[in-house]
Amino acid sequence: MIGFSIVLFRIHKKNDVAPTPIVENITIDKENNVNIKISLDNDERKRNDIYYIYKKDNVIPNLNDSDWKLVKNNNISFKLDDNIYYAFLKNEDNEVYNIEDMEKIGKVTEFKVSKEKVYLAIKGTYKVSAEFDSIGYVEDLVWSSDDEQIATIKDSLITGIKKGNTKIHAKIGKEDKSIDVIVTDLIIVRPKSYNRKKPYLKCGIYSKEDNDLLDEILKDRINDVGYKTRASAVEAARFLALEFPYKIRYFSENGRGNTNGVDGEGRYYHVGLYLHESRFSSIKKRLAGPKTWGCSLYSRPSKGKRPNGLDCSGFVSWVMLNGGWDTGDIGAGLAPHRDLTDYGKRTNFNASVVASGKVKVGDLLSSGGVGGGHIAIIVGEDNDYYYVAESLWTPPNVAVVIIPYSKKTIFNRYYYVMLMDSYYKEDGKLTKTWW
Repeated sequence: MIGFSIVLFRIHKKNDVAPTPIVENITIDKENNVNIKISLDNDERKRNDIYYIYKKDNVIPNLNDSDWKLVKNNNISFKLDDNIYYAFLKNEDNEVYNIEDMEKIGKVTEFKVSKEKVYLAIKGTYKVSAEFDSIGYVEDLVWSSDDEQIATIKDSLITGIKKGNTKIHAKIGKEDKSIDVIVTDLIIVRPKSYNRKKPYLKCGIYSKEDNDLLDEILKDRINDVGYKTRASAVEAARFLALEFPYKIRYFSENGRGNTNGVDGEGRYYHVGLYLHESRFSSIKKRLAGPKTWGCSLYSRPSKGKRPNGLDCSGFVSWVMLNGGWDTGDIGAGLAPHRDLTDYGKRTNFNASVVASGKVKVGDLLSSGGVGGGHIAIIVGEDNDYYYVAESLWTPPNVAVVIIPYSKKTIFNRYYYVMLMDSYYKEDGKLTKTWW
């Protein structure tokens, strides 16, 4: 940022007080040309010519310096570069005028904020930032909220207070950039560890508007970390398991795209959540449905009615699709036909692979034999554990959950890891943990 000030000194040869010039207007154009318009009373203008000089330091100039220039039509003009400038005025009597307070001038040439819209849970937080380029001196950036009962901001951290909409402002002088903030109870603050006690999703509790807003939030979360990156797949899984306030039940599917084409019954191979009947228009083939997640329908493999949800491959394929990866509506495998274990580099999982450091958040895990098994995705890692998001069918976790597995024993549960670097190609804003 360039600093610029006009400082006018008053030096007297006589006892009387020299008149003070008034800065009427200051402009800086796109080529960084500065124009300062001044005014003096009529008597002073008639009596004396006014001269100016500008420098890259604030040392009072020599009154006999040859660089003094005549002020024409009460205008001072010069080109500003990346230095601090000081401008001085004098009259023919070699009196250098001073304005008592420093007149700081400048303009913002480019100004943007990191987000135009922020979605928050109550008590949720989001760190925003502002970037700007300027010429000359500009005031400090100031953040403010239109309604601090809905959302506050401190040190660029927005905090949701209660349900509602408001705006957060970033201001520099007259420049103002606003951020729309939506605080909602449709999501919760992500806990440090998965909450196994959170309730199961009930049937029909969401309106179309609720479903639409949740889809917007999911899309926003994914775009934040980088659409179609390793991080985007991880973010989709974290959102459904942690930020969505209900458990999605395990449901033994009635079919899928690459078998009998049944859709939305233990699977939902579409972008967004399956919470309102308005989503039925995307369902092309049905067996016992259509029913949204949480609503009861007949499961042919289970031979009974269950609340609709996701099976293991239904969950992982949904995660991949919402992250931007169209794997197809396929199963867990190791099948003769294409399945989720065919993405990435399928590797026997053992202690040496763990120790190698090649396994990363976003890699897929598989257990089971040919034509069956179980599929999951790693969504967190610390020194001792991998945190695995999966849809489980065994009590007490008949739902989409996140389970911590010790790095010392995880390969007893999962026999294969799919190393996904060659598939994702880019990590995006990948984090090892979500807390």
